[in-house]
Amino acid sequence: KLDGTVVEVMKEKPRYGGVNTDFIATQPRAFESSLGGNEYVDDLTNEPLIYHDWARGQAGTAEWGPVGDPFPEMGEEMGILAESWEIIEPGYLVFHIRKGVHFALDPTSEASRLVGGREMTADDVVFTLRRGWTVPTAVGKRFYWYALTDNENVENSIYVSPDDPWAVVMEAQPGMASLPLWVAATDFNSILAPEAIEKYGDLTTSNWKHVVGTGPFILKDYVAGSALTWARNPNYWMHDPFFPENRLPYIDILKVLIIPDISTRMAAIRTAKIDKVYDVLWEDAESLIKTNPELKWIQFTSGAIPAIMMNNESKPFTDVRVRQALMMAVNYRELTDLYYDGKASLFNYPIPAMAQFSNMYTPIDKMPESVQELYGYHSDKARQLLAEAGYPNGFSTHIITTAKDVDMLSIVKAYWADIGVDLKIDVRDVGAITPLKRTYEQMLMDARTQASQIYRLSAEEGHDARGNSNIYSPIAKQIKVRVNQVYFNPGEKEIVLTGPLSEALPNVPEASGLQSAWVTYANEQAWFIVLPEPYKYIFWQPWVKGFYGTYSLGIYAPKIGNARYLWIDQELKESMGR
Repeated sequence: KLDGTVVEVMKEKPRYGGVNTDFIATQPRAFESSLGGNEYVDDLTNEPLIYHDWARGQAGTAEWGPVGDPFPEMGEEMGILAESWEIIEPGYLVFHIRKGVHFALDPTSEASRLVGGREMTADDVVFTLRRGWTVPTAVGKRFYWYALTDNENVENSIYVSPDDPWAVVMEAQPGMASLPLWVAATDFNSILAPEAIEKYGDLTTSNWKHVVGTGPFILKDYVAGSALTWARNPNYWMHDPFFPENRLPYIDILKVLIIPDISTRMAAIRTAKIDKVYDVLWEDAESLIKTNPELKWIQFTSGAIPAIMMNNESKPFTDVRVRQALMMAVNYRELTDLYYDGKASLFNYPIPAMAQFSNMYTPIDKMPESVQELYGYHSDKARQLLAEAGYPNGFSTHIITTAKDVDMLSIVKAYWADIGVDLKIDVRDVGAITPLKRTYEQMLMDARTQASQIYRLSAEEGHDARGNSNIYSPIAKQIKVRVNQVYFNPGEKEIVLTGPLSEALPNVPEASGLQSAWVTYANEQAWFIVLPEPYKYIFWQPWVKGFYGTYSLGIYAPKIGNARYLWIDQELKESMGR
């Protein structure tokens, strides 16, 4: 509802039974979130404390878009294994754990029999959260280790409340409470059964038979490189938010095929071998609409924006005038209209044009002139800036990329040649790019993943990784602290900025004003060249009901996680010969 329109979604009464066939693009690396992975599949069996509220997504009021962020904006979140939560200053987080939730009991599973279908407790949550801060691959350990009061001895910072056996306490550094809240509560930490981990070890792919959790499904089979199969958990605790008398999930079997090849996925959706396909690019989407008009579909922006990273610690990119000149020399409107046939969003940084950011997003034509100029096409001004920076005849540079971005970069190369910049395109294999993301010399083609206000600032705040453009910005660091401080009180009347922050940005009347000021500042710095973001598409078969395009409850949550809410119209499917 970006335009303020509220649409009532008519819903059929769901029916139980049937099989939902889905896919993932790559093999899962593990079956617990603490171990990381490129395809998170553990949320189907092991749940987090908090998720995006399904009823506020595309299935209901559309307050957030097809893909949820890792850290929901206030009002988009829903208690899962945490019934409620609160922050007690200066940084005590308290999760009130839901009672009456039991681990699934699968008589065919040795680990499940060990756990015995017992009730989940606050001790289980503490075990999982501590693990999430100590396992080397865990997100808390990698990115936000500094947010706790005692990062070396996490038992001092994460514990069951001495006053309430159903409350879990996390102690955060002052002003940092929102970081461990979302890392601990969302899809970074799905709750485990300690006795199963202690007896059988990490839930690696070879250890999949010992997965046991509180989720809507029970993992029944995994064939590496082929498929995974889950069965309905008959004692799952959650009810349908739209039909509260119905216990979830509806489907009997969730079958997930591992299909890395895009063309194979397109063939699978055309022939109904799979029920849904995600992240389809606009060229494939047009073809699919023509060949299979019966399919349901939705168009959206995901916030994964193509971007040219510039090493801000390497000349000539140390000079903001050079970075701005390179932006002004790119014809953004032409790229949007001609290269993407108009099926792209021109302006998405640092707040993307997504439903959940409608209260913060400002279209380019409403931005200050200093920002509009960067996204316009001003080659004369670009040459002037290069001359002022000491490059009147331009310069030579090179960019590392993969084959998929060569066409786009060839166009950019032509734009820059007009201002005297000679761009050499160095094409590498995908696997060779990742190790270079912090060590490349000049430029690197990558993507800026825009997400919630807490997560979004991490890459530019000067801590640890410092972003793919090697940015060090004390101002961004201060903004991140202030956003954390006002995150849980968005109606704060006045935000007073101090130090370097007050020199760069004006005092603002409320939290959303801080975001607006940050958008202007971040764009003016031109830390990287964010290009138009092509729309993506989701397609699904007409017999998949209860699905309206919301395919992920969090950016690291599995796309298949929506299966808990779906139902299959088996009569329709049969009538269509499927």
